[in-house]
Amino acid sequence: MLDIAWPELMVIGAVALVAIGPKDLPKVMHTLGRWAGKARGVAQELHRSMEQLSYESEIAEKLKDEPPASPPSTPATDETNRERTP
Repeated sequence: MLDIAWPELMVIGAVALVAIGPKDLPKVMHTLGRWAGKARGVAQELHRSMEQLSYESEIAEKLKDEPPASPPSTPATDETNRERTP
């Protein structure tokens, strides 16, 4: 992500305090926090959808590579095919 250390945050905070002013700074920080939260939510949703797409493509690939399954046997065919032992 962003590699910002505490000294850089202190400089950014001081510049914001001077540029915006102490009266409006809490409103601006609240708005920035909401935007950051929305951006994080969008990024998480994108990540989840990409994981789901990857999972679905893996399953489709596995199903494509497998041979078709034989039909299940019914009890009537089992009895007729079974060898009788005395």
